[in-house]
Amino acid sequence: MIKTVLGLGTATMDVVLQCDSLPRADEFEIIRNEQVLSGGSCANMLVTLAQLGAKARQLAKIGDDSFGRIFYEDMVQAGVDVSLLMTVPGGQTMHTYIIAAENGEHTIFANMGDCIMNLKAEEISPAMLEGTELFYTDMFPAKPAVAMARLCKEKNIPVVFCLQCPVSIMNKIGVTADEIFEMISLADLFVSGRYGYYSLTNIADHEKAMEELYKKYPTQWGMICTAGENGAIWMDKEGIISAKPYEIIPVDTTGAGDCFLGGLIYSRFVNGETKQQAMNFASATAAIKCTQPGPRIHADAEMIREFMKSRT
Repeated sequence: MIKTVLGLGTATMDVVLQCDSLPRADEFEIIRNEQVLSGGSCANMLVTLAQLGAKARQLAKIGDDSFGRIFYEDMVQAGVDVSLLMTVPGGQTMHTYIIAAENGEHTIFANMGDCIMNLKAEEISPAMLEGTELFYTDMFPAKPAVAMARLCKEKNIPVVFCLQCPVSIMNKIGVTADEIFEMISLADLFVSGRYGYYSLTNIADHEKAMEELYKKYPTQWGMICTAGENGAIWMDKEGIISAKPYEIIPVDTTGAGDCFLGGLIYSRFVNGETKQQAMNFASATAAIKCTQPGPRIHADAEMIREFMKSRT
């Protein structure tokens, strides 16, 4: 079973603005609370793994600004290995502005800074994989992620690729469709949301979109779609399994998908549970996250299993 996960991807600070509802164009809303919290899809997933008891390590570039210092300290406090977290003197750390409504809905604006996307492929080395048993990436940035995935294929280290943003957004940050498809071809497990699959196939029905993509790229462990209120499905050569969402009163859905994936990797690949057990555990992990403010979960494996027992 897997013990150590290396993640290459988003390392972000989130400025979270909480309000009653998301305003429409030209409308106003009152901010009820404002917080600055560590976030980033890759970082959130790794923190989830660390809280559940797995070993997690992040590879990324951050600045030495106030955002970068807080991010670094929070990752250390969360138990994530920061030995591959590079600090750029005078650099600006990626940060986001998240408007979170009372019903859990949210909107995100990203300021990429000048660090996260400046990790170069030539900076990737086999030594970075020492002790790694699974590699995870969200392609922030693309070229070093692909370079690392290629190394993983040579060393028989499994690769999990999560496409967090649709292709149009990835294009805006310099990631091409060809690079995305190459990463899918290198992945053992591919994960995305409904809009991600649509952007890759132009098929609105996410299950049909998955089928089409899986025909072209039959990844070893299959493909997963996180579909919010519709739960999640896992498709592979053995068929399709699903997990329904738990009924909760959401406080903040930010980071729910990241925590879902952390819970899934922990259950399936660290603990060796079945795919169905892993999907159910991941769904519970995401549900608990949605009852908590901020982009990261505050719960351990025992708390998640107790939550699951209470809902059976």
